[in-house]
Parts: sequence; structure tokens; C-alpha cells
Amino acid sequence: MIITDISAENILKYARLQLRDLPENGIIAVDGPNESGKSTIGETICFALFGRTFSLESEELEKLIRWGETHCSVSVCFRAGDRVHYEVARFLDRDGNQGARLNRVGSEDEPIARGREAVENALFDLLGYGYDEFIESFYLAQREITTPHPHSYAIKAMAGLSTLEYLADEYEQEIEQEGESVEKAGQQVAEVARELDELAIDTTLLPSLEGERIDLALSQVAMEEKAGDLEQASRAYQDAIPRIRATAKSRGWAGFLRLFSFLLAVALFAAWFLITRLPEHGLSQTVVNSLSHLPGWRESFVPWLLYGSIGFALLFLLGWGRVMACKGRIAKFQEVSRSLSDKLDALHQDISKNAEETVEAADPETQEDPVQQGESGLEPEIDSSSSERPARPDDGEIAQVGQRIALSLAEPSEARDIVGRELAWMRWGMQQQQERIGGLDQAIKNEKERLDKSDKLHRMREDFEQKVADHERRIQLRELAGELLQGASSQLSQRFNRELRNLVGRTLPLFTEGRYEHLQIDEDLTVRVFSNEKRDFMALEEISSGTQRQIMLAVRLALSQELVNSAVVGKQFVFLDEPFAFFDQERTRNALRVLPDLSEEITQVWIVAQAFPADQTFDVPIACSRESDVLPAHG
Repeated sequence: MIITDISAENILKYARLQLRDLPENGIIAVDGPNESGKSTIGETICFALFGRTFSLESEELEKLIRWGETHCSVSVCFRAGDRVHYEVARFLDRDGNQGARLNRVGSEDEPIARGREAVENALFDLLGYGYDEFIESFYLAQREITTPHPHSYAIKAMAGLSTLEYLADEYEQEIEQEGESVEKAGQQVAEVARELDELAIDTTLLPSLEGERIDLALSQVAMEEKAGDLEQASRAYQDAIPRIRATAKSRGWAGFLRLFSFLLAVALFAAWFLITRLPEHGLSQTVVNSLSHLPGWRESFVPWLLYGSIGFALLFLLGWGRVMACKGRIAKFQEVSRSLSDKLDALHQDISKNAEETVEAADPETQEDPVQQGESGLEPEIDSSSSERPARPDDGEIAQVGQRIALSLAEPSEARDIVGRELAWMRWGMQQQQERIGGLDQAIKNEKERLDKSDKLHRMREDFEQKVADHERRIQLRELAGELLQGASSQLSQRFNRELRNLVGRTLPLFTEGRYEHLQIDEDLTVRVFSNEKRDFMALEEISSGTQRQIMLAVRLALSQELVNSAVVGKQFVFLDEPFAFFDQERTRNALRVLPDLSEEITQVWIVAQAFPADQTFDVPIACSRESDVLPAHG
């Protein structure tokens, strides 16, 4: 940018400051004794462009207002790289209120931007630099010629490092955040692992509980079937015993009838046979004599002996058939007895196999500690007081009564009693098993809940471990990016120093009349100068203060050129406040001779000094005096 006009009221010592039609090329020289208001011009330009000054902190800006006044105002007109004529105006009062406006010259009613922040952003877009870059390059404050600060924002911006350092800082912050996330996720992984250890999941427990539950359920079904069969067999036995006894009685009568019929049939047949077939036999004579007192016995009675024999033989056969039928019925009924005996013995044996287990499950003294069960998630304690344990027939009684039942000798009441006691014992055991099943159901439910919790914890741990891996991967990527940025920053820094050194190498001989031509500028911007006399690089402390300032002025002007090359479009001004302090007349003349031709881009050079050589002429001379509060004094 090139300044064309400056207008201000009530700023520092001036009630009014007016500089019009400033040239685009050449030197604008401002001279005057101390406290004559020379530096005010630079402060006015700085305040107009950026709303702040080099010498005052932001909270001290009210000091810009002239003593006794309530406010100050300033306006600077300039041309930027687009050659458009702009005006930036600011207002400041004693309360710290500040107004700002940017517009094209002559278009105050149509501002481009209004307000401090908006004007600042718009100016940055127009000029290509901000306050920090301006102070480090184009504005040399009074007597402020020093080695450039390598860590200043402006220098980093000129070198192209500011964006890289911003990214590097962002990566460092992200690495720190990712590290915190890794630590947090690691703590979560450890917490989940602790909870899993506390669960102490046994993968065989649930199948074991479910297997036991199935076995008990199947046992319940089988025992119910056996109990039903035994009850049915007991009822059948009780029904069969009276029938057995009735049938046995019928069989007795039939047997008697059969024997009686047989004897009569044999006797009658023998008598008939003797009489009719062996009349001469002694027994035959005896029978005939016994029957001879009956009239007509031979004609009528003898045939009836045969008929009677045949009839009683038939009666014998009927009796024999009846006896056989009774035996068959008794045998059938005795099958019922043997079935009851067998089922009673089988049920007793089946119950005896798990009797100890049933008793142990029902005995409170053998139960596990309820507290331990609760902690392990197993079944709750079975309450054995829910029913009283019945007396159970022993093996000897079962064998004895079973034998009597098998022989159908046991009374129905006896069979009913022993079957009832065996069934009572069995049902009591089944009740204990049912309570055990209830406990197993609760234990299975608890274990499933524990397994579900374990699965969720495992998934959570996997998620947290994945988060740890993701955060660690992001850390690695950012560390790699940081290394690449560091390498890029080093390359940019070296290139910037090289270019800066080259720029200084073109101006330094002009300032020092060829005595010094080469500089060595390290990455930290430490400056060393090559002495033709010593044929070596020297630290600045080894040369005179005047020569130091010549060298550093060349460095500062090189920084200005570097910023122009990297960010500024078009021509640019520089403001040098007291650059020749400690210069002798010859050094001042050399510098003034060099500055107009310093650069094709830096064409407007403002120079402030207490006095210039008397024979020196300038494009715009501005004289300041202690007595005048108006500039120019003749205006």
C-alpha cells in the first residue's frame, strides 16, 4: 500500500495534522528536535491502519488523545495493490470507545466494512498482512533496530512457518487429548476386567445346572409314572385278594365234589362190573348178598349201577373242569400279586439309589452356606421345613411283605399300608426334588443373568480396547505428521534464511561502502557478518554500534522486501523512525543515497530523524517543532 493522505485531530501533541498528496515514490523526510511530534506521524499511521500503536498497550490507547480533549480522530487514504483509492478512519474517546470505517475515497456513506473487527479483516485481505507483520517489517519504531525475534508471529508468517506451527500445535494438543483418551479408555478396560474377575464365570456351571434340572425333571416324570403304576397295582391287588379267596373256596368245593364223584363213579362201576362180569368172584357174591333183600334188584337196580357210575363220572369231569377253571383264575389273580410285589420292590430299589441324595438335599445341615450361594449366583437355600419327612419301610420289611404279597397272603390292608408308606416317602422325596428344581431354576436364571452381564462386559472391553487402538493409531498418525511438519518447517526456515541473507547481501555493501558484503543468518536469526579484513564471520558485538545498526537496518529492510515478495501485491511504503541514530554523517548520507533505489516494490520511504545533513534534499520534507500543535505548521 502507498499512503496518499493523512488527516488527524487531537492526537498526541497535535490538534490537527494534515498531510496531503503524498508521492508514491521517493523519500518523505520528517525532522525536528526531541518531543516535537515526529513519531506521532508513525503512531497516527499505525493507529489508523490497525487500531493500536507500537508504544501503547491496548488498555492505554486513551493516551493517544491530546491532553484536555475528549476524543481523537484519524483518517488515512491509501492505494492498495488493486490501485483503488481507499480511506480508513478511526475514532477514539476517553471511555475507550473506538469506531472504525473502511471505504473507497469519496464513498463514506457506502463503507466496505464498519467496526474494529470487520475493518481489521477487510484490511488484511487488501494489504496481505496484519499488525504483527507490519511491526516486524514495514515499521521501524524509534531507535528500535534489533535482531529480528525468530519466534515472533510476523517472522514465522514471512517464512511460511505460522501455518505449519499452528498445525503442529494443533497436533500436539490432539496428541495430548488422544493420550488422555487412551488413559481413560485404558482405565475403563481395567474396570471392566475387574468386574469380569469378580464375576468369575465358570462356563461349565450353566450346562451342569441345566443338566441336573433336566435329570430331576425326567426323574420326576418317571417316578410319577411308577407311583401311578404302583397305586394301580395296589388297587388291583386289593380287588384281587377277595376274588382269590372266593375262587379258592370254590375250588375247594369243586375238588371235594370231584373226589366224591370219582369215588362213587368207581364204586358203582366196580359193583356193576363184579355183578355182571364176575359173578363167581367173592366180592361179587358179597355185593349180591347185600342187595338180595331188595325185590327185583337184579332187573331194575343193576343197570342203574352203570348209569350212576356214568353220571358220577360225568360229575367228576365237571368238578375237575371247575377246579381247573378256579386254578386258572387264581393264577391270573396271583399275577396281579406278583406285579404289585415286583413294582413295590423296583420302586423301593429306585428310590434307594438316590435316597441319600434326597435326604442330603433336604437336610439343612448339608445345605451350602446361603451367603456363599448368593455370592456365587447359585441356587437359593431349600426350605426343608415345608413338609415333615415320613417314615419309610426298610429293605427287610419290603422283602418280607413283598413275598407275602407275591403269594397273595398279605391282607389288602397290609399291602395298602406298606404301599402307602413307600409312596409317602417317594412323594416326600419328589417334593424335595421339586423344591430343588425351583432352586435350580433360580440358579439358572441367575447364571444366565451373570452370563449376559459377562457378554456385555466382554463387548464393552472389546469396544474400549478398540478405542485404545484407535486413539493410539491417531497418536501415531499425528506424531508422524508432526515429524513431517518439523521437516517442512526446517526446510522453510532454511529457505527463508537463505533468501533473507541474499536480500541483505544486495543492500549491505551499499550501506557499508563495500566493507561488509556477506551475512550468516542462523535458523534462530542470529546474525554474523563476514569481515573482509579478518576473512571470517564476526559476531555483531565485535563491531562498532554504528556498523551494527547499518547491518541491522539492512536486515530489517530485507525483511520488508521478503514480506513484499510473499504477501503484498503492488507497491509498499516503509516507515523508519530514527534509523540513523548513532550514525555519523557519512553513514547517514550513504543510507539516504541507497534507500530510494532499495527496491522496485518499496517505493515510498518515510524517514524520521532529529536532523539530516544540510545538503540533503527530499521529495517531501516535513519539519516538526515543539511550539506548534498543527502539522504542517504553515498550514
